[in-house]
Amino acid sequence: MKSITAEKLGLAHEPVAVLWSNTKPEGALQIKPHGQTCIMPFFAQVATKGKTAVFDRESYGCPGARAGLGFGNGYYDAFGGAGVDFMSAFFVKGAESSKNPEAYCATVQHIPEREREKFIHGERLHKNTEKAKRFMTADLPITDIAEKYVIFTPLSKVKIGEQPVVVVFLADPLQVTGLVTLVGAVREGTDPVRVPPMAACQQIGAFVYDEAKKEHPRAVLGYTDLAARANVGKTIPEQMFTFAVPFTLYREMEEEAKNGVFDGPIWKGLAAEKKGVVS
Repeated sequence: MKSITAEKLGLAHEPVAVLWSNTKPEGALQIKPHGQTCIMPFFAQVATKGKTAVFDRESYGCPGARAGLGFGNGYYDAFGGAGVDFMSAFFVKGAESSKNPEAYCATVQHIPEREREKFIHGERLHKNTEKAKRFMTADLPITDIAEKYVIFTPLSKVKIGEQPVVVVFLADPLQVTGLVTLVGAVREGTDPVRVPPMAACQQIGAFVYDEAKKEHPRAVLGYTDLAARANVGKTIPEQMFTFAVPFTLYREMEEEAKNGVFDGPIWKGLAAEKKGVVS
């Protein structure tokens, strides 16, 4: 499956398709069962190296990624049942925010050593534990897919008869500007792009799944997750963001991109200037 939008944007990396399937792709990257890790390095391998990655209910990386991928809400039984209370403290200031710091620190000891410092001091994504709990139990859109697998693969590897749920562009600031403009051209109103300040995996999964349920879905701008950027490192260049769209919106974008913003003099001038700087 080729993308007119990607071609005219001049993307350095091919868009990533997110699919739901009951068939496991051969040779795909996969997390070890019950392994605790960030899934964004797997996304990075798909986006920049052309790999394919697969996830299921035994190999989803972490509680947030379980929700991000569409395997239900992973927060209630997170880390051996420590659950929402533990995660709400982690999302604020760690042990300092916990109602039971001793029990919190005891749970942290079961987390891989490389991650413990972060858990002790917290990710500081919310101002208090009440807000963090609301995010996990009310604000985060939850999807529990019927299919067994969630697959990340380059868009060109999508086979005839397969239909992605989400298409994710990896774009620099100028390309994000072009994508926002393109989506704005096909969407009524003044809010065509959603920017949830949450986990990078949820910005390419859960929040986009939520938009896909709507009559007029929006795009979701992502990779604003500090932890994901730290985990991925330089595999994804630091100036990049994810720009994820439901497949229905992607098809509208493709139609508009045939003769739209990327064919106008302003975009062509900016693209030529950028190419000149790069060369």
